[in-house]
Amino acid sequence: MDLRVVIPVKPFTEAKQRLASVLNRTQRAELAERMFRQVFGVAASWAGAANVVVVSRAEDILAMVRNEGGIVVQEEKTSSLNSALSHAAVAAAVSRILVVAGDLPFLAHDDLAEMARGECAIAPDRHRRGTNALLWPAQLPFAFGENSFARHRAIAEGAGLIPTVVLRRGLAHDVDVPDDLNSVEI
Repeated sequence: MDLRVVIPVKPFTEAKQRLASVLNRTQRAELAERMFRQVFGVAASWAGAANVVVVSRAEDILAMVRNEGGIVVQEEKTSSLNSALSHAAVAAAVSRILVVAGDLPFLAHDDLAEMARGECAIAPDRHRRGTNALLWPAQLPFAFGENSFARHRAIAEGAGLIPTVVLRRGLAHDVDVPDDLNSVEI
């Protein structure tokens, strides 16, 4: 397979800070862990665990991924998401990667299959501002952060690619703010 799934993940105890008004630290960590395990499980059963790369600075997360047969990339403490993903893309050692957010509670095999159909694909969040999944040539730069959907699209088009925009519930529904919890079991 000339494609690997890459999942970036923060330490669970640091995740989901924007939910602090409705969930305490323990609840946020548990939610982040459940969502990550679900995303990792879907990716591993779809692509095979040996084709899933997890980039994190949390040793407990990396140990779990190693035990499940996945590939781990130790993130440097000072790295940004984009630099961590660039490092993971090199470690993946393939020409294309499928970056998938670790907070997609409704992710399914069909979502990943739909992303992998083309040469380049972007799955925005349901507000069409952020990027929740990205099928990407490994050599292209990443532009995660505010308004990343538009920035990723511009990078792809600047490289001569016509990215497919994939709109599916499993890819669009991430959990960042309290309103996102309305349809998620806590």
